[in-house]
Amino acid sequence: MNEALNTDSGADAPNVPGDGESLSPVVAAILGTAVAAAAKRGGNGDVVRGLIAGLRILRATVEEEAGYTMAAAVDNAIRTRLLADNLSRLRVSGEKPQAIPLPAPGPGASAAAAIFESAAESCLTVNAHAEDNGPLEHAVFAFTAQLLQQLGGAPEWRSLAGELRRPLAVAPDGEGEEVTLH
Repeated sequence: MNEALNTDSGADAPNVPGDGESLSPVVAAILGTAVAAAAKRGGNGDVVRGLIAGLRILRATVEEEAGYTMAAAVDNAIRTRLLADNLSRLRVSGEKPQAIPLPAPGPGASAAAAIFESAAESCLTVNAHAEDNGPLEHAVFAFTAQLLQQLGGAPEWRSLAGELRRPLAVAPDGEGEEVTLH
């Protein structure tokens, strides 16, 4: 994914972060804007569905670009975050946390999915301009953390994994259409 780096010394403004600079604030801003936009267009369940759609884009891109092993690493990162949330809740309450069911898609789920898919693609663009995959890792972590916050807990891993591995939707005419909401 780093093939898009602009390392031309004659470029007016190189798109590589300077020493010590991080692109994580950019990823956080993209996600924050997406959450606010999706919340205006739908309910909490729709935002959850949108976050899942964004995570699906991130995972599918990793699998396409880097293969199954790297996609499994993304799955492990998400699953580890769910486990950490459950362990934190167990430590605080002393009771085993119950899995939160994924909400059914509501009337604003399509709009939320489009918003978060665009946000995920923006995060992938930021990652393409980074020296490493730090922005991608941050995006997976941030999307997952936001999912946990919106749900109020961790969903069952199998149901979430099934949603993340579901094939991406294809336009009826067979050609994918890109939608940019930023």
